[in-house]
Amino acid sequence: MSEIKLSLNEKEDIRQKLVDYCEANFDLTLEQFDADFFTDFVIKELGTALFNAGVDEAIKTHVAYCDRIQEEMDLKKIL
Repeated sequence: MSEIKLSLNEKEDIRQKLVDYCEANFDLTLEQFDADFFTDFVIKELGTALFNAGVDEAIKTHVAYCDRIQEEMDLKKIL
């Protein structure tokens, strides 16, 4: 699989959320350097699983819509 690529704004948003979370829940202040490494780690280690979960959900949604279309088409058949 190819590498997950985020825009600078997306990565900055994730970094800031991680910094805020660590401060609020662990009383841990992450400096810019540490926060950047932590963000890269989270994206690398969790990104694939989260991406795949999103793809699986999209597939389920697509299958549900296809099933619904099939049912609608079956109802239009002339018997």
